Amino acid sequence: MSEPTKATPKPFERDDIELVKLFLSQYKDSDGNFFNVTARPDTVERKEKAIEAIAQDKHGHRLAIEHTLLQPFEGKMADDVPFTTVFERLRKDESLLLPDRFIDVLVPTFAIPTGVKWEEVGVKVYEWFKNARQSFPLDGESEHSIPSLGFELKVLVQTMKIPGTKGVVVGGRVLPANKPFIDVLQKALGDKVPKLVATPAEKHILLLEDNGVAIGFVKVTTGIDTSVDALPDLKKVSEVWIAHTMGWKTSGDVLFVRIWRGSVTERFWIKDERFSDKKPASEK
Repeated sequence: MSEPTKATPKPFERDDIELVKLFLSQYKDSDGNFFNVTARPDTVERKEKAIEAIAQDKHGHRLAIEHTLLQPFEGKMADDVPFTTVFERLRKDESLLLPDRFIDVLVPTFAIPTGVKWEEVGVKVYEWFKNARQSFPLDGESEHSIPSLGFELKVLVQTMKIPGTKGVVVGGRVLPANKPFIDVLQKALGDKVPKLVATPAEKHILLLEDNGVAIGFVKVTTGIDTSVDALPDLKKVSEVWIAHTMGWKTSGDVLFVRIWRGSVTERFWIKDERFSDKKPASEK
């Protein structure tokens, strides 16, 4: 895979349809055909539930696509400050990148306690990551306990090969244990899948957006597999993809991964030029 596709769609609409357009700018079917948006049912059928987009290839084959955001957890705003203070430096420091590697550090929500100096914790986490990153699996998941913090902090590291790139490092959060991820996933599936498969089309794609608060690709795939009996309409869904968007509005990076049916399969990375040069005011 070469450097990420550079996408500059215009004008900018809602986040959900923009993400769909980014996806379709690189997506191809098994015969190598691209698709372009030809209809926006959700803007026409305002009183009824309708999907985000219908697209067609050059042969007139229809593709129905529906987006849903895997919802954040209660108390997210209170957890944002310690999480960002400790982990955001990993994403910002390009010296930590490993060529051809995507590394996602997933942290339990509310794992960083009050009463500790978050900046100091961040320095120790940074040193741990700098020294440990070469030992992570090339493609898979691994659990780690970060040492010398004065409290227990276990993280899940998810890695993936993205050949031909300079690498990506991001951080995300795992939903609270008392709000099982399967509950969040099944609610999203129950809301979105029926209207998706009811839309006339040769292919139906569900696009799940993970903005950094959900869980790893493997667990999402397993969750979908275990939901088929409760939601038979899932059998009519052609493909399920995850859009990893934590860096979208800051660096322009969006990673799309096909996760179902089966395990993680296809993947592509897009650089959205509208955000690729965006920097915090403090860095300008």
